Amino acid sequence: MSNYGNAFFTPESKQYPGSVMPIWLEVKERKIAGGTFSLSGVAKGTIFPAGMPVRLDKMGGTVTILPTFQVVGAVSSSATTMVLKPLTNVAPAEDMIVGKMTSAGVVGKAEELPTPTALTGTDAGKYSFTITANDFGTLADGDILVVATATGANKAATLPNGLSWRQVVVDSDNATYGTIAVVTKGQVLGDRIPQMPEEYKAAMPGITFEYEL
Repeated sequence: MSNYGNAFFTPESKQYPGSVMPIWLEVKERKIAGGTFSLSGVAKGTIFPAGMPVRLDKMGGTVTILPTFQVVGAVSSSATTMVLKPLTNVAPAEDMIVGKMTSAGVVGKAEELPTPTALTGTDAGKYSFTITANDFGTLADGDILVVATATGANKAATLPNGLSWRQVVVDSDNATYGTIAVVTKGQVLGDRIPQMPEEYKAAMPGITFEYEL
């Protein structure tokens, strides 16, 4: 596993001359000791981006990467198909409970995901789901879904207490654990990192999100 510095991918909406670009304007404070996360089943070459929302249970403890998924294409109340794009490189899985945050810590119409179908070609990296109409309510293109504790209107399973400092690249098929340093205070370019609900940002008052666009 490799850690790279103040960098992230070029987003689809904006082009940069290099393959990586800075995300941090200033890092004021990091947890003295970061944490580890499991790489079980994670393939070589997988990249976990800098600036992900994460939660560290204690210094030197366990880091939880918060899965977030962007809705691709609007989902009406009568729709029976939903397409999601992972934003933190954690793939959606069957029975994972997700929904859209409606207020601080609250997830409306959270529901279990059915079996995902990995898309290919120009849609590679996205997943399609056959859903029951109105399972997840009405969703707009670009809405972000998070993991909830239970089905129905419920709470987010986890709120972040920091952002990942550096990009993490898995360099072995047999890697067991990855390590993440967690930033708790600083300034970050918000349009260069994985998008997240405003409620996630509010849970990290020490981090200021600046925008170019």
